Amino acid sequence: MIPNYGDKYDADALFSPAEVVGMGREGLPDVPPAVILGYQPKLTAFVERRADAPIDIVRSQRLYPVTETVGYVPVHEWGTGAPISAMVTENVVAAGAEAVVLLGGGAGLQPDTPPEAAVLPTGTIRDEGVSYHYLPDEESVTPTASLVDGLDDALSAAGFDTRRGPTWTTSAFYRETVPEVRAYRDDGVVTLDMESAAIWAVCEYRGVDTATVHELGGVLTPEEWQPATENDRGVTEMFEPCVAGLETHVADA
Repeated sequence: MIPNYGDKYDADALFSPAEVVGMGREGLPDVPPAVILGYQPKLTAFVERRADAPIDIVRSQRLYPVTETVGYVPVHEWGTGAPISAMVTENVVAAGAEAVVLLGGGAGLQPDTPPEAAVLPTGTIRDEGVSYHYLPDEESVTPTASLVDGLDDALSAAGFDTRRGPTWTTSAFYRETVPEVRAYRDDGVVTLDMESAAIWAVCEYRGVDTATVHELGGVLTPEEWQPATENDRGVTEMFEPCVAGLETHVADA
């Protein structure tokens, strides 16, 4: 059972993300109100060419301002998965972010999803450990509905076929078993990732808006992994619509 010590949700933490982010400086860094978290070097290379000079958040973590409203953080430079994603989310929220969006790859579980679709998860199967330290297991962890709608509108306007449905977040890459894949496919789960449940739980706990946009890296079936060929329209093409969707969301908030 996670957490092992159950009576923790109303307890004070030993130290706060604001203390860590503010350590060794006067005040906190000034980050835009909306932040996109990136997980692929190709997306980071694309953003670096158009962003302003990066802002140091903490240690080697940095944020690239893209517009006055939206910044980008290359999470992949420190690792992948729920724990690092939760820490980066905590750090940018402590520095002032009001909305956090994951833009990255996910494995498709539905063979009929078009390979170049933009998938927007609407709920998650919490199969990692981080989210349970923020919200108890009986509480659902979901993205912000209005932000999902806004991102869907922006991606659709850019010509993307968008799909919605639950995602499965797990930290056990080598224990994604055949019965699980079959069961979640049959239940209509659209993607598999390692981060959404953790990011959403942090954001819900901190009162911040959040959502996920997945590029399909391939399809996972009970029989095999079917990797995608290089998409003509992947995360780099999804980036601008996500920026536009976030700008509208912040303006309407």
